[in-house]
Amino acid sequence: MSSQRPLLSEGWYLMSVSDLEIELARVRDPSRRDQVSGAEALSVAQALRYRDAGNLPDAGGRSLRLVLEADGEALSLKRLRFEPDYHDPPTWKRPGSKPVNVVPLVAGVSEPRRDPEAAWWDQPDVADLENEWRATGMVAGVRVPGDYRGFVLKTVASLSAAGAAITVESIVASLSRWLAPDQVAEIRAVLERENR
Repeated sequence: MSSQRPLLSEGWYLMSVSDLEIELARVRDPSRRDQVSGAEALSVAQALRYRDAGNLPDAGGRSLRLVLEADGEALSLKRLRFEPDYHDPPTWKRPGSKPVNVVPLVAGVSEPRRDPEAAWWDQPDVADLENEWRATGMVAGVRVPGDYRGFVLKTVASLSAAGAAITVESIVASLSRWLAPDQVAEIRAVLERENR
């Protein structure tokens, strides 16, 4: 029996890790397009309701995944269309909550990808911020110790692309989406101390 389900495309899905592996294999290999996973496409409203209820894995181990096409537009800008509040502190998290996983989808395996040998500070969205940090020890007016600049520069680039204010609080709020609470507390303490 042939699967009639369309291939993975940009949008929200409820799926497990194994579902994701099957779906990515279907995209990359035409001979595997008849494989079926338990992935379920969701509307933005459905996905945000699921997230706001905690993004707890269901009985099949499925949680939210946001698939975004890697087509040259900044993924942080695309994400805003699907999750407008993603820089805000995740008040929806509860014990057992999973982070929202973003899956960059490359249209074809033959397309050029970012040089895996290139340093993160040479990536276009953070290169100018890295240069600013090297010259001043600050990024967008926030003093950042060297040990934390990787986290902070990428976050500032994402906040800037979203048109958000760059403050210690906005950086920490955005980092809290994907870092453990103890890591967030550590970065908050360091940034607050450096920016008194």
